Amino acid sequence: MPAAQPQRVALGALFERVAALVGPHWRARGGAVAFSVEPGSLELVVDPGQLEQALINLLKNAFEATAGSPGQARVAARLVRGSRLRIEVSDDGPGIPEGLAAHIFTPFFTTRKQGGGIGLALVRHLIHENGGTVRHARPVGRGARFIITF
Repeated sequence: MPAAQPQRVALGALFERVAALVGPHWRARGGAVAFSVEPGSLELVVDPGQLEQALINLLKNAFEATAGSPGQARVAARLVRGSRLRIEVSDDGPGIPEGLAAHIFTPFFTTRKQGGGIGLALVRHLIHENGGTVRHARPVGRGARFIITF
C-alpha cells in the first residue's frame, strides 16, 4: 500500500465520486445511499483515493449486509467539538452482533462464507494513514454504524 499523499479535498466532491461508484448498485435493487456534508464547504487534508477506498469498503459491507432487502445507507460529514471532522457511515441492515464487534477490525476475521476479512482491516489502515480514527458505534435503531474522526 503506497504512503498517503495528502491534499486539500472538498468533501462534497469526494462524496459525489463515491456516490457515482456505489449508487447504481443500490438503486438497481431499490435501495439508496444518502450523502450529506454540513456545512457544504467542508474540506479536509487527506489522500483522496485512500478516503474514497475506505468509504467504498464500508458501503460495500453495508450493501452485502442489507442483501435481501432494498437497503438504505447514509454517509454524513460534519464538524464536532470545534475543529474535529466526523464522518458517520450507517446502514439499516441487521448490524454487528455484540460479541463480534471487538474483532471486526482484525485482519482475516470474517463472519461471511465468501468474506476474506480484509475490508475493515483495510479501512482502519487507510484512515490511520491519514491521521484519523475509525470505530464501530452502537446504531441508533437497527443496522451498523461506523464513525471516522479526523
